[in-house]
Amino acid sequence: MTFTASNLTRLAALAVIASAPAALAQEAEPATGTIDQVQLGDVWADMDVYVPSSAESTASTATAVGNTAAALNDSGDVRSMIGQTFQAASRATNRLRGYSTGATLATTTAYGNASSGGTNDGYNAYYAEQDASGTVSAGADIDVIGAEAIASATTAIANVSTTDNNFGNNFADQAQYSAATVNADTEADMRSNGYAATFATTAGANASSSTGYTSSSYNRAIQETWEGSSVSGSTDVRVEDGTNVTVATNSFGNSATVNNEWGYATLGLEGAPATQVNGADIDAESTVTLDLWSGYAAATSYGVGNSALITNTGSDTAIYAEQTNSGTVSSQAGLSGQSWTGGSGTVAATSIGNAATATVCNYCSDASVGGQISQVNSGQTYASGQAVTTSYGGTVYGSATAVGNSATLQSAGN
Repeated sequence: MTFTASNLTRLAALAVIASAPAALAQEAEPATGTIDQVQLGDVWADMDVYVPSSAESTASTATAVGNTAAALNDSGDVRSMIGQTFQAASRATNRLRGYSTGATLATTTAYGNASSGGTNDGYNAYYAEQDASGTVSAGADIDVIGAEAIASATTAIANVSTTDNNFGNNFADQAQYSAATVNADTEADMRSNGYAATFATTAGANASSSTGYTSSSYNRAIQETWEGSSVSGSTDVRVEDGTNVTVATNSFGNSATVNNEWGYATLGLEGAPATQVNGADIDAESTVTLDLWSGYAAATSYGVGNSALITNTGSDTAIYAEQTNSGTVSSQAGLSGQSWTGGSGTVAATSIGNAATATVCNYCSDASVGGQISQVNSGQTYASGQAVTTSYGGTVYGSATAVGNSATLQSAGN
């Protein structure tokens, strides 16, 4: 990634558009860092854990990242410029096998590019540009006789960028481009579990996020996935005798998120909106098979081409977003089994082309929410669910929702 003059002036322009306090220019020169990374070789993390008899607890972790960069300051001002290019394969595989375990955790993560920036008690000026192609995949395979409680998280994302600022000002400009094939898969086969079993799978092309507390936060995201690329997430779980089993799959093309508290926050700016263009095909699938279950059983899948979300507490909030989706978005969810104890079952499949939401909580203030959202969807959206269950004295809920464009500006409170 080569920084051009236009690259390096984007943060300055962002601060001007956001009407940053003039006092910032008078402060001492902040800590400044530039990171430029190119990854052309494959990276592979492989973990295999075998439990020969029994164990009080078990943890299995596999993490593969092509490029990783961080520009962080404990306190004070910081300015950073990060460029990352990934043109290879990033693969994480994780196997957990054997007999019975107590508390059990399986974490599998694969990224192409990952960067972060932030500070406390100062201002954070953060510019990141990421470009990914090739393959990013994460796969978890769980095959144990039993577990008291088990949690599995499988994640594959081509580009990830995050910022965090507390008690200060945040100016974040994040650009992400993906032509990668992204896959995240979880498979689990168990005889029984104790009181809870949770399996979460996430697949995405571009993900940017910003968090802050008692901070003014100005954010812009430019995200694009190329036509011909794909993002798929799949979770397939079978438990002969299950208790409180939850399976969730989330797949997305572009995701930009801002979560702030007690300070003005915006995603996109008037005249410089957050821009998301998705041409990738998106697929999310969750399947749960339970011979018997008690408590609850849930299979949910969520697929979205473009997602822009900002939430804030106690202060004015704005969103300026332009979203274009041409990729096919599909989601499938299925649950089968029976419950003799009156358990509840849930099946939910949701597919959305473009989704944009701005929410402010103003119970304790007169904060308002506003902005401008533009959405164009030419892609197909499909959602399907299937429940083949028997719950004696219990309940079974099912829903399938397909939406082209969804936009929401809302306040909770006054």
